[in-house]
Amino acid sequence: MKILNIGIDSAKHDTQEIHEALQLERSNLLTQVRTLQLAARLLVQAEGKRLAQKDPADSRVATLAAIDRTVQARIAVLDTEQEVAAIRVPPVAKTDALVHGRITDDADRAAGAVTVTLVRADGSAVAGVKPVTVDAAGYYAFVIDPQAAATITATDRLSVAVQRGDSMVVPKAAAGFTLATGTVAVKDVALTDTELRKLQLRSDFGFAAAPAAGPVTAAPRAAAKPAATKGTSKAAGKGKK
Repeated sequence: MKILNIGIDSAKHDTQEIHEALQLERSNLLTQVRTLQLAARLLVQAEGKRLAQKDPADSRVATLAAIDRTVQARIAVLDTEQEVAAIRVPPVAKTDALVHGRITDDADRAAGAVTVTLVRADGSAVAGVKPVTVDAAGYYAFVIDPQAAATITATDRLSVAVQRGDSMVVPKAAAGFTLATGTVAVKDVALTDTELRKLQLRSDFGFAAAPAAGPVTAAPRAAAKPAATKGTSKAAGKGKK
């Protein structure tokens, strides 16, 4: 981390450096906690197996099995938090607009490999804003330049459409919202079971499809001097809204 500390001229840079350092520290701490939970689970499982071999009716066997399930659930939460900690909100200029968030399933896990499109109420894509692909955490971001933002009126109701292959849905959770130049809209979308099945992200057996891989692909925009974001997604902050 390199803090310049030369007043207002370096304030943005310094803030970004501090934020990045905190995010990295958060990721490191989550990794350490997850490692400890995995070790604890192995110990619980080993002790449960040992007791069961001696006496299957031992009440401690059931107690340890319950503890194992609790630790397993805790590890799943830590996995999601690690994904969230890796998210980096793209910098935007004061004249840009930003729409970003996560596409998740009903358990707050990344829903899978999907493409997200910014659409109007009639389902048509907003001109000048290209579809983006979510990253491994289900995160997407549209950085909207002033030219594209100018085509969006104050009465336009926008949503995000989620697509996988030939299947597309406009999730109920992506209720219509408005947008103006220089503003930030956080749209975290939890897909319903029906929507997950329509996108073939969940089979009849309830298994989720494999998550997307690689970094988020943000919509391209004209080069501009970036400015600090006016808002952040729950994904890029301390975890949840």
